[in-house]
Amino acid sequence: MIFNTRQPFRDEYTPDEIVAHNETISELVNIFQEYIDGFQAPSLLIYGDYGTGKRTVVQHFLSIFENEIDRDIEILTVNCNKDTSLYQIFVELASRICEEDYPSGTHQDKLEKVILRRMDDPSTVWYIILENLEKFNECEIPFEEIQQSISTYGADRTECGVIGISNESALVESISMDVLQRPDMNILETTPYDAPQLQEILNLHADEAFRENALADAVIPKCAAIISQETGSARDALQLLELAGYVAYRNDESRVTLAHLDTATKSRDALNTYYTFKQDLTPKEQLICVIIAVHNKMDEKPISTDELYDKYDRECQSFNLDNISKRRVQQLIANLREKGVVRTQEHNIGRAGGTWSSHEVAIPPHEIFQPAVATTGRFVRYLRNNNISVDPLAIPNPEVNIQTFVSDSWS
Repeated sequence: MIFNTRQPFRDEYTPDEIVAHNETISELVNIFQEYIDGFQAPSLLIYGDYGTGKRTVVQHFLSIFENEIDRDIEILTVNCNKDTSLYQIFVELASRICEEDYPSGTHQDKLEKVILRRMDDPSTVWYIILENLEKFNECEIPFEEIQQSISTYGADRTECGVIGISNESALVESISMDVLQRPDMNILETTPYDAPQLQEILNLHADEAFRENALADAVIPKCAAIISQETGSARDALQLLELAGYVAYRNDESRVTLAHLDTATKSRDALNTYYTFKQDLTPKEQLICVIIAVHNKMDEKPISTDELYDKYDRECQSFNLDNISKRRVQQLIANLREKGVVRTQEHNIGRAGGTWSSHEVAIPPHEIFQPAVATTGRFVRYLRNNNISVDPLAIPNPEVNIQTFVSDSWS
């Protein structure tokens, strides 16, 4: 066996100890010292790239902060990937802390009142944490509205701060200056990790995740070096280390070596494609992507916009999707290009032939088929109807079956 547990590789995992964040912790100490000195609970916007420790350091620091004050801290975390409007946020908060049920359709004013009434507790400081805040449109970021609700409906004894966590630095420019200049508002940026910092993080997680002597000495330093040069993301570094462990596991070996890490490194693009397809593409974008990949695989050439539109129009109802215009298909193709999944070539054959576009997937087609099969059985039928094998054994590079890796069935 390679692993004790895979839990340290999960996004929701928070270690007992925080490393590589001394500067960030110092800034948070200064920010929250004002509350200890008698001021109101501070609010915070923390932003930075994926995998730079925003959520981890906030959760860890609030637990430290709770030990420093003579009050409980209650944390209400809202995922803005799921709750994408101010109203949905209030519905979620009410469902979490109110004894009565307040279903969708309840007037927003009532939700705000009952939430703040519940927070009227002198023994508790409340914190609303808005994760993935960048999912809101620039004009709809709810920071100001939530703070206004606290001011309007909160009692004298109500203490509630708001912490926004964003993976995009541009978000700061979208927030009203009235919010940014509030005396209780603070802004903090996290930056990508360097190789020594990533080594600290990997060692901390590996001590719990792997069995004793399951890692060759050079694996963590090389893993940290690779990711520090690419993204500086702790999430990417942990993912690569877990993937190397999976390769060793698949080969029925008891130790993770540099050879396993090399194989894992070559498989990262396929893994990133898997997550992009499953998490970042809409159902219509997924179908368009698969149609392009199937055409590229079977015809060994790009597909024209007209042919792509015709195939989407024929298939969409079997996927419970609406028919859309050719213009909308072109917009969805543009989205796929932005996400690095599709390439487009423009053709101009003169006045007689006019101009047209052709499209191909930017990665090997089988890297699209794997997440498609894991998404819905409709894609399984579509691929089989087009003579594409969905047998895992037919996938190139069988050492790393991405669909198996992301499951919990192998460790």
